[in-house]
Amino acid sequence: MNDLLDLIVFSPDAGQRKRRSGSLAGMGFSPRPCEDSNGLFRLFQAHRTPLIVMEAELSDLCMAVAGLRAMDTTAGIIAISSFDSPENRILGLHCGADACFQADVGTPEIAAALQALVRRVPAAGRRPPAEADLRQPAPAESAGKWQFHDAAWTLVSPQGTRLPLTQAEREFLLKLTATADRRLPRGDSPAMDPQGGRESMRRTDVVVSRLRRKAQDVNVELPIRTVWGWGYAFTGDI
Repeated sequence: MNDLLDLIVFSPDAGQRKRRSGSLAGMGFSPRPCEDSNGLFRLFQAHRTPLIVMEAELSDLCMAVAGLRAMDTTAGIIAISSFDSPENRILGLHCGADACFQADVGTPEIAAALQALVRRVPAAGRRPPAEADLRQPAPAESAGKWQFHDAAWTLVSPQGTRLPLTQAEREFLLKLTATADRRLPRGDSPAMDPQGGRESMRRTDVVVSRLRRKAQDVNVELPIRTVWGWGYAFTGDI
């Protein structure tokens, strides 16, 4: 289990709790479901997870969020309830939530918020970079290959530089590197919908452009090459 992707999924609704947990597990997280606030506090005290997804009726949720925040000021808390007005969202944030979503929020949006918290909120058990470097050299550096870490939410260069990925970037790189020749067309085949095909190509181009810019910002040369008139290729070892 990757401690940085370990999380508690709290919801009194058994069906919703199961759906949220299953969806997040499918995206690389390690969810532990919890059905009531007393169990939540016991579970959190037993193992301080860096992330919590909490879903309940607004007043009950705010009380649970406030209690959890009093226990730990660094945990990343995603709150899901009837946040249908600025007043309700402000209440959730004042109680200690890092992000407030409506009940119909999709799993990709929750995952993106969790990844933002992984990058920005100090996580329980995370060692300072200097200590981590002394104890454990980056695997990518010794292997001389590009690697996926954190359930493929982080791309690590052969020199050990880490590039956090968005949902779209992660999906693109996983598809690209999973093909036999590590080549991928720019978008879905237009088939009966030429407009849809063009939109798909534009989305892919935007993802690649952002990835390249992100790598340039940390002085990393990303091994993604354009196959003119067709798509993209990943030319590095991975």
